[in-house]
Amino acid sequence: MAFLLVSAYLLLTHTQGAPVENGALLETLKSQVGLFSNKSEHYSAQVRPPGTSRQIPQTIIIGVRKGGTRALLEMLDIHPNIVVAATEVHFFDWDENYVKGIDWYRSLMPFSYGNQITIEKTPGYFTSPQAPERIHDMNKLEAHHQFEEVINRAVHRYANTT
Repeated sequence: MAFLLVSAYLLLTHTQGAPVENGALLETLKSQVGLFSNKSEHYSAQVRPPGTSRQIPQTIIIGVRKGGTRALLEMLDIHPNIVVAATEVHFFDWDENYVKGIDWYRSLMPFSYGNQITIEKTPGYFTSPQAPERIHDMNKLEAHHQFEEVINRAVHRYANTT
């Protein structure tokens, strides 16, 4: 209901020309109603909030088309410790996206805090013959990357304390 009220307000102010002093009110209304929620953000242009980073999804929703995956994602997105990708990424099932690499995939994810779970949903992974193996390989790659990062930090700390 609130979304409809804000939409009507935006429509009226747009056609009549909103005064400058209502700009702050408009921005407040937009953020309270959630017009800038995870689902509508364009992540590449998003400013990084302090203490956040883009994470490889810890959870990938895979299911048949029209099987309720969008509804599941919408319900999960209500929780404050869950952030969701804005669109179906099709990283593991479309070759033209997969060849762009894991860093490209990570760049499509929302910024999240360490305690938040990042979720991606692409029903097309269910019917893709290559998606399961690619997802499995990504998990090995990510685990290796995390292990390598821990080793590099340990060596750096040791080198700077001696």
